[in-house]
Amino acid sequence: MSINYDRGSEWRKWDLHVHTPSSICQNYGGDTDEAWERYISDLESLPQEFSVLGINDYLFIDGYERLKKEKEENNRLQNIDLLLPVLEFRLNNLAGVGFGKLDRINLHVIFSDKIPVNIIKDQFLNTLVQSYIINDGRKWEGVVTKDSLVELGAEIKSGIPAEEISKYGSDLEEGFNNLNLNLENIIQSLNKERFKGKYLIAVGKTEWDAMKWTDASIAIKKHIINTADIVFTASESVVKFNSAKEKLVQQRVNSRLLDCSDAHDHSSSLNKDRIGNCFTWIKADPTFEGLKQVIYEPEERICISEENPFLLFDKPYFSAISIDNDLNVFDGETDLTFSKCKIIPLNQNLVTIIGGRGEGKSMLVEYLASSFVDNEQSKDGIFNKNGAVKILYNKTNSDSEEIISFDIIEGKHPLEFIYISQGMLKKYAGESEEKNKLADSMKKLARLNEVSFDDHLDHEIITKIDRYSELKSTLEYKNEEGISTNSMSFLHERKDRVQSFINNITTEDNKKKLREYASDLESLNKSNKKLSNINELERYLLNAVNDINLKISSLNLSEDIPLIDNSSFDAQQTKIALIKSTVSEDIATSSQSVQDVRSRFESYKGDLSTLLEDVKDYQSELDSINSKILEMQMFSTELVSIELDIFGAGSDSSSLLDKMEEDYKEQASNLAKSWSNFKDISLRTDFNDTQKKLMGSMLEDLDAEIVIDFNPEAFYDKVSDCIDGSKWRIKNNNEAKAENFGISDFSSFFDFLRSNFKDMYDRDGIHQNILKDICFKDFHRRDYIKIYPVLKYKNKDLNKVSAGQKGTVYLKMKLATSAFSKPIIFDQPEDDLDNGFIVEDLIELFKELKKYRQVIIVTHNANLVVNADAEQVIVATNDHGKLSYISGSLEDSTINSEICKILEGGDRAFNNRRSKYQNVK
Repeated sequence: MSINYDRGSEWRKWDLHVHTPSSICQNYGGDTDEAWERYISDLESLPQEFSVLGINDYLFIDGYERLKKEKEENNRLQNIDLLLPVLEFRLNNLAGVGFGKLDRINLHVIFSDKIPVNIIKDQFLNTLVQSYIINDGRKWEGVVTKDSLVELGAEIKSGIPAEEISKYGSDLEEGFNNLNLNLENIIQSLNKERFKGKYLIAVGKTEWDAMKWTDASIAIKKHIINTADIVFTASESVVKFNSAKEKLVQQRVNSRLLDCSDAHDHSSSLNKDRIGNCFTWIKADPTFEGLKQVIYEPEERICISEENPFLLFDKPYFSAISIDNDLNVFDGETDLTFSKCKIIPLNQNLVTIIGGRGEGKSMLVEYLASSFVDNEQSKDGIFNKNGAVKILYNKTNSDSEEIISFDIIEGKHPLEFIYISQGMLKKYAGESEEKNKLADSMKKLARLNEVSFDDHLDHEIITKIDRYSELKSTLEYKNEEGISTNSMSFLHERKDRVQSFINNITTEDNKKKLREYASDLESLNKSNKKLSNINELERYLLNAVNDINLKISSLNLSEDIPLIDNSSFDAQQTKIALIKSTVSEDIATSSQSVQDVRSRFESYKGDLSTLLEDVKDYQSELDSINSKILEMQMFSTELVSIELDIFGAGSDSSSLLDKMEEDYKEQASNLAKSWSNFKDISLRTDFNDTQKKLMGSMLEDLDAEIVIDFNPEAFYDKVSDCIDGSKWRIKNNNEAKAENFGISDFSSFFDFLRSNFKDMYDRDGIHQNILKDICFKDFHRRDYIKIYPVLKYKNKDLNKVSAGQKGTVYLKMKLATSAFSKPIIFDQPEDDLDNGFIVEDLIELFKELKKYRQVIIVTHNANLVVNADAEQVIVATNDHGKLSYISGSLEDSTINSEICKILEGGDRAFNNRRSKYQNVK
């Protein structure tokens, strides 16, 4: 088993162009032991983020061979995970370019560290032959060795005039300076089975860029760079690197550019080309196979930055799982067990969990999620949770101390993340979905404004319709004999009758005195009534001010706001006291007048006491009738006013029904604005341009039409409660009810309320209060009037698309609502989503999303693993009921093999990815 990096692909710094003291051109002090010791110590002092070095020498491999021995045999360079042998050559096919030293294109061959040094020497370097015609037509030909270069240099210098010889270097240097190899010969020497898939070619951008774009050179210029797998440059800054890369993109040539130090000097040098001056981060295992990933996924795997890309975007993530002891998965069952294992570290980007059927891939995430969401069991049983399984959660990737350890035990842990269980999308988006159920889910996901009737308007409507009902009931009241005792005709008839009683019980001599007596009694009764009313008002104000001041005191104690002064009704209290004094004086005056009238009956010969008592009773009744008449007149006037307020007949101002109807339309308008704001990514100032583009891609196929939906069936089901079936025989016949009420939609509902409600309200066989509540109380209206978005996917009503497309929409919405924060765990997305969406959209979506949130998916779809470039693959295995897990990266040979073995189309997925780059070896 080859797995060494079980967290999968992680960002590390790679410098693939580091010369050694053995290089023909270098400034380390020469190929001496002292120079080598200083050089190695310099490499050992590199910052800890450096993981891989390409040991680069011109033509020869001696420097790499020495460093490899120092690392493996002398325990040096333990800070570096990988040394790769890199050979650098200068090419001879430079059409249109001058032949000065700096104009030669440098070609680099990067070999796998698995190829022995002697194989590189014998099967590659010793096969490179070059020939020249030198001095007097003599021919030089030889295999590239240091001796042959010395020989070539000597031959070249032999024809130089003596006075010029001091301008030239040693024979070795001059041989090297004049040796130019043919690109096709190098490729031919590499074209051996033993090298297949074990080398990469890089070309130096600076020298390549110096080639002229002429008719004679354009073809060879493009051929050279496009033959290479990657391009090397040594930039002074990230800004200059980006400029160089953009130029390659514009020229439409190979732009897989890596920044390298091209180190010829120690790190202490001011020279740009020094040890450690490199900005390249590669997200891969520190292996040659890891390096090859930049060919397949250059935009995903390469980052040129001064800081670790791991820190470029802060995100919380699950960082590790541990199983301390063997653990039965289900209570009371022993046939399925989580095997004890070391910590499984989790990558913060895309983690895929694979395995055959029944191997425990879904079981792991289902078990873990059960400790955080409302899911205590799987379809197979109740989970056994005793704390043996733990999961670590990093609150941030910028502080390794901000970690929470969750023991998987009974009860729920308070942690929010998105968990989409197997089949969950079908639950929300199945073919039998009610038309507004999915819309409600979408409204919550999009955090659209909650649709709710205006509380103040609702209160006003209910208050007035209740008062309307109360007034109608009072004015139309009938006693047991069916007499309308509150009608004006009845009250005036009673008044006339009582007045007649008073007139009939006295003589002409006493009539004037009795009228005065009755008048004084009436005044006294009115004053007493005034006093009673004013006392009642005083008590009400006192209670009200006490309640108000209690709330003010509570607010002053609990809120961080300026103190609010207590309330009072001092002005009203003063006025009340004045009125009470005046009324008391009136009572005293009226009482005295009553006594005075009684004293004037001294000459009366009959039963004075009975006479006056009768008059007093009749007068009291008369006063009561007059009050009743006044009250009914006021009620009648109020009823007319309330009818105008509610129904608006004959009124130019907006009625409450107008306002109620308009409120629904306003709610729909607000919901439409809320949806528009949700889709308008330009408003999101918290997103960068890349995030806005990603969000736009998730939402571009979605739209919404806001509807006010009136459900006639739900309405008429409710109307049944207000019909007296013994008097009106349509109680259980919705068709007949619809014919009588005439309501079929939102508009006709309000037409009915305006024009026909009052008639229906008075109809025999209708329970008035029930009808009133059904039509006017928001609590009831919510059952048959709903406002919701009719979501559309690619211009189709969401209720008319396939279940897979509904699942696609739901997933897009769920991801879009918190795309750049919470981790997401998704169990087998391919079960619920259209395959076209997975291939065309989901893969690219996950590739982008994982930059901003951790994505963990359980899958048997090879494309989601390979083409989404999963940073980590966890392989689940069931060995006779014992579940175990190994993890690693795509580039790991064991993981690679498991993907091809377990996942259908695994080989095809890898081949499809490779086919995107025709030059992959």
